[in-house]
Amino acid sequence: MSQLRFGAADFIANRPLVCGLSNGLGHKALLTYESQATIVDSFERGVYDAVLMPSIEYLRGSGRYLLPGPALVGRSAPGGIVLVAQKPLAELQRIAVGECCRTPVAVLRIVLAEQQCVFPDLMVEKRLNEDDWRDRYDAALITGEAALREVISAPTEGLVRYNVGEMWKSLTRTPLVHSVWVTDQPAKRDEIANVLGSLRTYGVERIAALADEIASSLAMDAMVAYDYLTRAWSYELGDPEMDGLRALSDYARKYDLVRERRLAATVAQ
Repeated sequence: MSQLRFGAADFIANRPLVCGLSNGLGHKALLTYESQATIVDSFERGVYDAVLMPSIEYLRGSGRYLLPGPALVGRSAPGGIVLVAQKPLAELQRIAVGECCRTPVAVLRIVLAEQQCVFPDLMVEKRLNEDDWRDRYDAALITGEAALREVISAPTEGLVRYNVGEMWKSLTRTPLVHSVWVTDQPAKRDEIANVLGSLRTYGVERIAALADEIASSLAMDAMVAYDYLTRAWSYELGDPEMDGLRALSDYARKYDLVRERRLAATVAQ
């Protein structure tokens, strides 16, 4: 049996889904970390058997089969997606976003249009977390580790934080599905799904230990890391999450962020 090739972005929120690969559980699988800016291209070139892909990229047409079970799902607790603004939402014209924020950027576009009737320019900044954006932008979209650090830091005078995940939940009443596992390999689909399900179970059962590791590497309190993994995220693509994915598909089509409706025909049963 050949070794399965998995790809994922190295975000701390993804760790419960893939940490088993470094602990011997996935001895028949190889994990490669790659940026969200390049992982879709690598997958489409056949580098991987399955990837943890931004859900908006799946909705745009990447990946033949959406795998059931494990996924990265945002809850409305602080820390997932943070919009930091120096103007009221209705006055935003220019927003800085990171190049790896595929699903968050789409969601931000949707919630601002639906709730505020504004359509600001969303400008990619490769060094968003290092530069002071306030001279050039009205707001910045913060994700990943930077979002976690943002919500646990003291407020900055003149800046207001908005929880984009909470804005999505208020709009749709559904969970926000950030990333999903997809494959182009029908013959390996069941095998891949079984491995990924085992990895997710392993990771979720060891979230406390993962939080200790993350806290040590990021020099933060372990309880903060634990709350982030358990309150800001969940890891199951069940019926409510599929409703959230359909809501993302419908709103994304409304604003021309995706061009096709593809969920019903491609979910692996």
